[in-house]
This record gives sequence, structure tokens and C-alpha cells, in this order.
Amino acid sequence: MSNPRQIAERGEAIYAARYKEQYERDHAGQFVAIDVQTEQAYISATPEGALAAARAQAPLGIFHLIQVGHAGAFRVSYFQNSDVDWVFR
Repeated sequence: MSNPRQIAERGEAIYAARYKEQYERDHAGQFVAIDVQTEQAYISATPEGALAAARAQAPLGIFHLIQVGHAGAFRVSYFQNSDVDWVFR
């Protein structure tokens, strides 16, 4: 599995089926890395910690990162302004 969309969909499905109820009750705001191959979850207070724990146990794993209780692990901001073309030079 190498398609990012498939990895995300699989990770979200595993999380919803196996971990969501308990983790949202007991670990709100923490981060969980889901191994989409083994369905194992690795939880930590930080995204780096969750991924480090996951890689330590499954160095060849494929992981989907979720922030427990949030729509996404990270917030991405974007704004359109014609005066910021310097960013792309």
C-alpha cells in the first residue's frame, strides 16, 4: 500500500473500528500512529513520540497519524494574497 489516500482511509477505518471510543474517552488530545498493515496503535503526547514508538516496534510499518478527538493531526493554514509572491521565488 503506497497511495497516501488509501493509507489515510485505511488508518481512519482501523481507528474508528478498534480505538476511537476508548482513546477519545481516555487519551483526548494525544497522538496515535496506526500501522495500517498490522492495525497496531502507538499513542503518545506528541506526534513525534507516537511515530518514534511505532517505528521502534515496526521499522517497516506504514503509519497513519491521528490526533485523538480532532479532525486531523495538524492544522494547515492557507491564504491568498497577491503581495506574497516572494514566497515562491
